[in-house]
Amino acid sequence: MFNSNLETVNVNQYIFNHKKQFNIEIGSKIKEIRNKKNISTEQMAIRTMMTPSYIMQIENGTNGVTLNKFVIICNALEIEPREILDEFIFGSKTNEDLMYNELQNGKNLSKNIINYLKKQKTEYNDYEE
Repeated sequence: MFNSNLETVNVNQYIFNHKKQFNIEIGSKIKEIRNKKNISTEQMAIRTMMTPSYIMQIENGTNGVTLNKFVIICNALEIEPREILDEFIFGSKTNEDLMYNELQNGKNLSKNIINYLKKQKTEYNDYEE
């Protein structure tokens, strides 16, 4: 019998277990927006009251970002948090079919999620037999 909650749990489990990759993708998005707005690392550090080194660690994914620091970063970039998060959230209003769109753009995280889900489903089916 198919468990409808299984996919959600597996996706969340995948993200939790692969938070390094998630941090890299979030940091990359922050850096992309910062560069588009022509804000230097030093300017960003001043705007956020963080060190340039810490900004680079966030952007490179070596350091995750807490919720309060994420909000500070969004304020410094003068953007809404959804501009960074929308592509990572299931059921986003701007991306109704998130996995399909990410796969079309070649994003590794979604490919890894789908491969992980296929593996889990296979293991689940093997267990049922």
